[in-house]
Amino acid sequence: MNRTKYLIKNIGLLTISNFSSKILVFLLVPLYTSILTTSEYGTYDLIISTVSLIYPIFTLNIADAVMRFTMDDRYSKGAIISKGLKYICLGVAITAVITYGLSIAKIWDGLLPFFGFYYTAFSFNQFLTQMAKGLEKVQDMAISGVISTLIMVLGNIIFLLIFQWGLNGFFLAGILSQAISALYLCFRMRAWQYVKYSSLDKNLNREMLFYSIPLIATSLGWWVNNTLDRYAVVFLCGVAANGLLSVAYKIPSILNVVQQIFIQAWQISAIKEYGGNESSNFYGNAFSTINMMMCIVCAVLILFTRPLASILYAKEFYNAWEYVPFLLISSALNCAAGLLGPVLSAKRDSKTMMWSAIAGASVNAVLNIVLIFLIGVQGASIATMISSLVIYIIRRYGVGKDILIRDRYWLTWLILIAQACVEVSTGTYIVELVFVGIMIALNIANIKNVIQMGVRMLKR
Repeated sequence: MNRTKYLIKNIGLLTISNFSSKILVFLLVPLYTSILTTSEYGTYDLIISTVSLIYPIFTLNIADAVMRFTMDDRYSKGAIISKGLKYICLGVAITAVITYGLSIAKIWDGLLPFFGFYYTAFSFNQFLTQMAKGLEKVQDMAISGVISTLIMVLGNIIFLLIFQWGLNGFFLAGILSQAISALYLCFRMRAWQYVKYSSLDKNLNREMLFYSIPLIATSLGWWVNNTLDRYAVVFLCGVAANGLLSVAYKIPSILNVVQQIFIQAWQISAIKEYGGNESSNFYGNAFSTINMMMCIVCAVLILFTRPLASILYAKEFYNAWEYVPFLLISSALNCAAGLLGPVLSAKRDSKTMMWSAIAGASVNAVLNIVLIFLIGVQGASIATMISSLVIYIIRRYGVGKDILIRDRYWLTWLILIAQACVEVSTGTYIVELVFVGIMIALNIANIKNVIQMGVRMLKR
């Protein structure tokens, strides 16, 4: 199978998984915005965000190294997976100790068991997903995604509507979705067969940590870029305001689903193709096509922000719509930066990923404080967008000639920003439609290529 077909096949599998499942969770937004208060949802979001923060630190981000090294035939897959599992278990042990300490201090009193169990389920699910990616078990990844979402949907319906357990039920649904997905991957891949208790290859351990430890900063940078604004909003505007911002992320989550599909499939192809003939052209063409598709979806979602918000956001949550446009652009920029990440991963350049994350996090932290203080919650969404752009710029410099990009993507991004400003300030649909038309005209060559490729595949 040639590289283009391989990439498209993986995109197809992950599209079926993500769109068939994530759309169900998306449709549940009206349910929990009608049952939970803004403060309750803000608390849930804060705890889940904290898990995302500590996971790469406590595990030394070893799951990413497991994915990368498993795809390299020079190393024993059993040794790699065994070493990864050791650090995952260490992270769970550290979290258990911290959870006990928080219980003594009575922090998140009553919710700490959910915090501990969610971290454990999340850690193993992340590890097994990266293991499946490294073993190129894309179909298993796709099915596990569907299972995770179905459990989340059923859990929300049962625990929120039938049992009426409120916030506790919301947490329980999230824990079960992570745990059952992890169990599926474990049994499907027979993960225990790869575990070698006598694996003591110190050189491999050192190489994996040399690759994964700089990625801690990368993970933290993405966390800061996507999450620090919520802590800043809590501090400066209150927990209820964070509930609005957290819900505002639900419409951009549509774009994040598309982004996740492309990047997961692209990561495997980028590593397989690195160093081959015409790899820079292949990378560049894939980048241009995916970025174009993301930007068009982003433009359409900005256009329909308020109608979507009126359907999805119940009661006082509706006001969250005004934060959506700039968060959508941030998602598009994150995808562009994310597409460069696998190229850097293929060349094992985790330091560029680290420094881009540190720079983005620093810009985000400063701008969050300044802009939230000056213009309120909207400042958080603008800060996130700008820091996403900073991450992209540094990564683009890092990949250099490894990727050849010829399209006018900068102009496309400027049009998106102009459209977002119109949506937030005046909401003039005619002006926004003009912007969308200009964007399509600029990318008409890429659009034709995608259509032609689709027609060729259908004929086969």
